[in-house]
Amino acid sequence: MQKRFAALLLAGLFGVGLTGCPDNPYSAKTWTKKLDEPREAERAVTELEQLGDPSAIPALGEAWEKQGKPVRHLQVIISLARPLTPEEAKAKYATDYEQTGRKASWNEALPYLTKALTTVDEANPRSVDSAQKAADALGEAKLAEGLDALVEIASKPVTKKLIAAQVAAIRAIGKFDNDKARAAAALTKIIDREPPAHPRTAKDKEQGRALEEKFGLFLGVTGAAINALGDLRVGSAAPTLAMSMYRTPELFVQIRRALVATGPSAKEELRKILRGENQPVNQLFKDKRLDKYCGDKGDAPPDQCQPVSAKDFYPAVVLGDFYDPATSADLLAALKRPAQPVYFMDDQPSPNTQYNAIFDALRKIGAADAAAPVRAMWMGGGAAPKKGEAAAPEDLNTKILAISAYPFLTRDDAGVDELAKIAGDNKADDTLRQEAATAFARLSRDPKDLGALEGLAQKYFDASEAKKKEAAGKPKTDADAADKVFEAKKKEVEKAKSDLLKITHDNSKTAEDIKAATAATKKIEDAFKEAKKVHRTATAPYKNLENAAKAYKGYARMFQTHIARIEIAIRCKQDLQCYAASLKLKPEEAAKNNAKYIKDIKDWTDDEKKGLVEAGVERAMLEIGKAGPKASGLTDTLLDAAKSDVRLVRQSVLLALPKVAKLPCTPCVAKLDAAIKAGEGKTTLGDLNLETTMLRNYYAGGSPAPSAEKPAEAPAEK
Repeated sequence: MQKRFAALLLAGLFGVGLTGCPDNPYSAKTWTKKLDEPREAERAVTELEQLGDPSAIPALGEAWEKQGKPVRHLQVIISLARPLTPEEAKAKYATDYEQTGRKASWNEALPYLTKALTTVDEANPRSVDSAQKAADALGEAKLAEGLDALVEIASKPVTKKLIAAQVAAIRAIGKFDNDKARAAAALTKIIDREPPAHPRTAKDKEQGRALEEKFGLFLGVTGAAINALGDLRVGSAAPTLAMSMYRTPELFVQIRRALVATGPSAKEELRKILRGENQPVNQLFKDKRLDKYCGDKGDAPPDQCQPVSAKDFYPAVVLGDFYDPATSADLLAALKRPAQPVYFMDDQPSPNTQYNAIFDALRKIGAADAAAPVRAMWMGGGAAPKKGEAAAPEDLNTKILAISAYPFLTRDDAGVDELAKIAGDNKADDTLRQEAATAFARLSRDPKDLGALEGLAQKYFDASEAKKKEAAGKPKTDADAADKVFEAKKKEVEKAKSDLLKITHDNSKTAEDIKAATAATKKIEDAFKEAKKVHRTATAPYKNLENAAKAYKGYARMFQTHIARIEIAIRCKQDLQCYAASLKLKPEEAAKNNAKYIKDIKDWTDDEKKGLVEAGVERAMLEIGKAGPKASGLTDTLLDAAKSDVRLVRQSVLLALPKVAKLPCTPCVAKLDAAIKAGEGKTTLGDLNLETTMLRNYYAGGSPAPSAEKPAEAPAEK
């Protein structure tokens, strides 16, 4: 800055010597006069930007129009129109405003910003770039007069060349919280547009490529409008967003975020869908046959169409994000409908049904009055299979899902003994047993139950040892013998390759010599391929037994790790601070706490001890969540822990927070934003970062605090 000042001062003095009447280099007028001079125009724009004087905006605007609307001019106009704090002015060396700051001058820039949008030429990349920058600026300015221009470009037919500017305009419309009604109406019209034909309906590859491009552009613009509508948080947007779940299911993640940010009106809209009372959705399903899959092209005969459950699946997912116990009745009622795939793709059903979404929502809400109906679905619901018969797959899956959700609902120990029996039943399905063991550990607080888990662990340790002993006999002998043969073959082929390389570099060898050596090496390589197959077959029994031994040990550790869930409940009892302390527990401390219950704790690895910490935290957060508002004093502690990179820890904290933190909760939004930022780019936390975003939107959306149930008393100790 000092060098620039000196140079300008020298230039000024030189000018005095020539004319006696120099132009002031610190005056915007000096440089606005040069905007039309070809040799000076570029420097003039730079000097005006550095001076930071908004009075130059009209002259820059005129030059922008005369000179073919260069992007650089518009950038400087936008820069000069922005307000500056004294600190920002100092950082930009805008010395005239270092003391007072600079007020906004968006009104002066408005004519040029709107013209950049209304006269955009999609065949001219520079014009499109200008429109994009103008849209961003108008979103920042939020001038009512600029909204029409944004709506105009956003509403144009979507093209590949124009889409960047259109998305920018849509994003800007979402910032007009000072004119929500008009902005929301414009965004709603964009979202309500009829989708083009889906690429999967294409008759051939060429048509498929064309449809894919058109459909992709449609999704890009519609997705931006959904995000923008969510940013506005307008209750009247709920019906449009609810319909869009079915019109554009590809955008469900964005729609979900927007619905939760929209607030209570969205929740009621979703409840009506589950109850079958949302007439527009009902009509859409009737017109489009969305409750059936009739092939990718929709041309299968009616008797070959398959039922799907999208109508229940999508609202169930989002209702869980509102954490309202009053919605549990609607979710439970939806469980009376048969489990069906959510969708089909290439004639294959989705891996999940609507039951996955419903049980997950019930788990998140944690309403005590849902416990008994859910318990009946795994313990007493439906006809039991006859002796010697397995449960039907759909019944088995339902039981697994019900058991998984149950510990988050119940406020007593009903069903604990039954869960222990399922976990210990060697004839039961493995997944069912594992889920039952986890649920058992999430609920029990009786020291006697620790023995059951140790007993289950010991069974697997015994099985592991049995497999090791079996492997150590003939399978190990055969494997060792096979290894020796294989190593010899491996050395043979390596030597052959080495010899061939030497021959090819030996000038005394003829072409025939090289050809013969190559053929011999090829023969040895072919024999080695066969040797690999023989070796694989000979060593398979030993490797299979060794892998089985490792797997059994893993199962044993799983049951032992469950002990940490019960241990913390025994140790902390009803002390919420004790449960909260688990968030800072070190692996060695967790091992020490569990040492009297886990016999071989001294043999555990560091990673296995970390599992004890995670199991303890999960149970602790479950207990804190059930305490409800009584644990509100722990809100900050939980919010700080929401940044954890450990999946089970963050997941458990996110389940507890909405039951503990009272609404409104301003710190919740800020701290969850920090947690989301901390998780960005971490692929292992992708889905949990989404869940963190949903919880953040729940607090930002201003939903009323759940009040359908009083905090339940913790069950009495046995």
